[in-house]
Amino acid sequence: MKMLLSAKRGALTGKKAVALILLVVGVMLMFFIISQGVGIYKSSREGTDARNDAARCVGFLYTISGITATDEELQFTFRNEISSTEDIHNLTIADSVSKKQSFAVSIPVGASMAVRVPVKVDGDFTVYPDDCYVFPAKCDVEGECAYH
Repeated sequence: MKMLLSAKRGALTGKKAVALILLVVGVMLMFFIISQGVGIYKSSREGTDARNDAARCVGFLYTISGITATDEELQFTFRNEISSTEDIHNLTIADSVSKKQSFAVSIPVGASMAVRVPVKVDGDFTVYPDDCYVFPAKCDVEGECAYH
């Protein structure tokens, strides 16, 4: 009688239980592999985009001179060197407290521009063109700049 009950149609027998467990493990493994693959794809895509930005930023060659800082504004002369390969469309200025402000400009290759921006700077500040923060000019209010 016990044999008849366990052999019922649709009952979860040994072979069916093993197949169900293997199916569940397979589905979980598939989800794990897909999620890891998506993570790897996204991180490699971000790395490629960052390398492309850095490659574009190498084309900017510029100098900053004549720095004057007052309580209300920062003034300097920005020169887009003749050996630069890109026109400059905006400048970003970041102070030591990590406040960033971007300003629209138009400085063609080989030209210079007197820049006056309403930024209060007490000490060091950073300037970089067209969102190329990887190669900034780190300057101080005394007029010295280091280009990285």
